[in-house]
Amino acid sequence: MTNLVRVLMPGALGYRAVLPVLLGLLALLAFASLASAQEEGWTKVDCAGSDAHLTPPSGVRADCYLGPFKQSMGQVYACRFSRYAFGVPAEGTEPRFYARATYPKREGKSCAVILEATDNLQHVHKFVEAEATNWSPIQTVGSDIQLMFFDAKNQKREGKCASFIKLGPVAGRAGQGHQFKILGFLCKAPGQPLDAAAAAAIVNGIRINIED
Repeated sequence: MTNLVRVLMPGALGYRAVLPVLLGLLALLAFASLASAQEEGWTKVDCAGSDAHLTPPSGVRADCYLGPFKQSMGQVYACRFSRYAFGVPAEGTEPRFYARATYPKREGKSCAVILEATDNLQHVHKFVEAEATNWSPIQTVGSDIQLMFFDAKNQKREGKCASFIKLGPVAGRAGQGHQFKILGFLCKAPGQPLDAAAAAAIVNGIRINIED
């Protein structure tokens, strides 16, 4: 029995060494599939209609979408979350602008959104996954907006861009979450400047209605 244990122990240590590598590969695959998965099950709605609870700032021409409900993650109580999005069409000529919002249905007073592992500024959309380069460090504007700047690889339509996360007021049980979260990215035309103050002003122009 002693000899058997001596033979098996190196193999067990090998498994322990391989496990973090496998987990890392799985995480990369999850991020790679996130961009394609985030468009599944979304329905186009009229941006001027009552079904659009997330709309772009005034003057931005975009399409609006209603997403499927999502169950809570990382919370011990049951919650359902509404999801909405808007985006400048990929076939258009204006600089791209995309945002998606998540917030809890009103029936649960303890429900709130939390930041999840997939809420990553470098993985907010398939365009960012494929086209972003020259990433900046994370910048915080006020208490509710985080930004990371990047350059678009193809400078024909977009130049300087920024991905963002905007959090709503603190909410939920023991104030551990937020009333809503908005993730997305925005771009300026090539040659146009974009700094933290300008990006935050655009993000703050996004209109969200969390009253169902």
